[in-house]
Amino acid sequence: MANLKPWYKVVTPREDLREGKPLDASEFAVHLDQVRDGRAPTDYQDPARFFERTYLTQNLCGLAGEVVRRLSGEKTETSPIFNMSTQFGGGKTHALTLLYHLAANGPEANGWQGVRGLLDKSGMATVPEAATAVFVGTEFDSITGRGGDDGTPLRKTPWG
Repeated sequence: MANLKPWYKVVTPREDLREGKPLDASEFAVHLDQVRDGRAPTDYQDPARFFERTYLTQNLCGLAGEVVRRLSGEKTETSPIFNMSTQFGGGKTHALTLLYHLAANGPEANGWQGVRGLLDKSGMATVPEAATAVFVGTEFDSITGRGGDDGTPLRKTPWG
C-alpha cells in the first residue's frame, strides 16, 4: 500500500486560512440580490473568483450543464424547471449564484476555472449570452412594493 502524502503537501489552504484571519460566518451565506446589486463580498461578486472557490460537484455540473444547454436552445435532455429541495445550507443559493454568473456573463465565463470541463460534459462549445432577472422573495415587500421613486412603475407583485 502506497503511503499517502500529508494534506499540507497536496493542497494549499486559502489565503485567509494561511494568514489566520478570523472567519466571519456571514461570508459563508451568499445573497443573490446582493450579487445582482454589486453589494456582495468579493468571493461571491467576482465571478472568476467565485468559480475558483467553488468545488463543482457532479450534481452542480449536471445542473449547470443542463441550464447552459437550455440557454443555448437545446430542448433535448434539458429541463426548463428545477426543483432544488435541500435543507438550509444545502447549496441552493450557491447553485443559483453560479447559474447567475454563467448566464449574466455568457462567453466571458468560458475561461473560468471548471467551466471548460462543464462545457465539455454538456456537449456545448461556449456559454451563451442570456438576459437575466433575479427575484428574491424574502427581499420583496408586497405592501410597500418596489420602484416608483425613480420613475419606474410601482410594483407590488412579482409580475408588476
